[in-house]
Amino acid sequence: MADTSQIRLTELSSTAPTTANTSQQASFDGDAGEEQEQSSSPPSGRKVAEAFESYPDGGFQAWLQVFCCFSILFTTVGGIYTWGVMQDALFEIGVAPSSTLSFIGSTQATLQALFAIPISRLVAVYGNRRVAIAGSLLAGLGPILAGSCSTSVPGLIITEGFMFGLGQALCFFCAATLPSHYFLRRRNLATGLVYAGAGVGGALFAVILSALVKSHGVPWAFRIIGILFTAINLPCAWMLKSRNSRVPWRRKEGQEKTKLVEWSFFKDVRFLLLLCGTALAIFPLFVPPFFLPLFGTSLGLSTSTSSLLLAGFNLASALGRIVFGLGADAMFGSVNSLVLCLFSVAISTLAIWPVASSVAPLAVFAVVNGFCAGGFFSLMPGVIATLFGSKKLPGVFSILLTFWSPGYFLGAPIAGYILQAFGGPDKGYEAFRPAIFYSGGLSLMAAVLLLGCRLKETREWRKI
Repeated sequence: MADTSQIRLTELSSTAPTTANTSQQASFDGDAGEEQEQSSSPPSGRKVAEAFESYPDGGFQAWLQVFCCFSILFTTVGGIYTWGVMQDALFEIGVAPSSTLSFIGSTQATLQALFAIPISRLVAVYGNRRVAIAGSLLAGLGPILAGSCSTSVPGLIITEGFMFGLGQALCFFCAATLPSHYFLRRRNLATGLVYAGAGVGGALFAVILSALVKSHGVPWAFRIIGILFTAINLPCAWMLKSRNSRVPWRRKEGQEKTKLVEWSFFKDVRFLLLLCGTALAIFPLFVPPFFLPLFGTSLGLSTSTSSLLLAGFNLASALGRIVFGLGADAMFGSVNSLVLCLFSVAISTLAIWPVASSVAPLAVFAVVNGFCAGGFFSLMPGVIATLFGSKKLPGVFSILLTFWSPGYFLGAPIAGYILQAFGGPDKGYEAFRPAIFYSGGLSLMAAVLLLGCRLKETREWRKI
């Protein structure tokens, strides 16, 4: 059982510094127990800041966790980002139209959000290691079994959609929040490095999958990638170590009941703006990685070139996760960086993608959009911790993920149906423009809502 650390809280006035310090014993995990509240609420406009001394902020164990979490997201979320390659391959052999196939990739991402709250409870009870091991087995078994039903849409939905989707969801939640247990000063950097695993994995596996499809065919491409996922994930899952005390599945008599959902958040305008803005941002977020290979094919590019475009998107995404994390720590803060990130996604989608009629501008779009989109996920833990405190990170994150479910599930398929309504990929790149405007428009709306959240926190121009 991990030791809890003493968290020193310093109340900071928005108008003048204060010397009043308080100390209290608390777990780092919002699901491990309710935080001890002071007898009276702090005055309006005052913040609660966590002392640096409560976190290792480095050392072998802390960086080992970053490496393991990086490796887990390398395969799981990276696997989602490479669905566009398999979607293009399945479309080429006539398994189903792109709008139908995109539902499989959407299902993978949706389960990550749909089961966020129950998974957070499982992690609190059983710990990161056990849950991640179970997820690793499912995430590897799904693609292996998909190799035996690669021409069946229902079979692919069950194996690639639900089995891999549930496995990566279990792994994702274990890996996504763990760096925040170990880092405070360099939290955004550590989280950015972890989330960069998704981009690096997406880039590498896009090239690997394309080569496997060419050399071994779709069925064996699924099987080989499933074996690789298992070989990477299991050892890393075994080395995960939480700093939180586990909680019993059922509370003991006289023990205070822990809340599965903290409903009081819904009374906070900042939380509502963050919830609505990020939920809206999810709808277009997977449109570029899912449709870039298909868009490249519509321009007459080879499948290998289209796969390289997706690899470029994912590599840029990995770099963006790190750079946005560094920028958030050093200059801008997590909230400011998230607003900048979403406005950049919207502008690149609306200004570059619609006119990308050849490989050069399309490559520019892939790199710019991938770089900007990469910051979204890596900044979220820092944003939540900044606005609500690290204690509330797992609880808030699980609520947000749950409300992201519609965007995960419907975002890319809506783009697919818009594409089909305007003639489909066979009509050339012009048929993609309505779907592109749908994607960019929603990103712009999300950015405006996040700007509102930032202004609600403070109208002063400062790092936040």
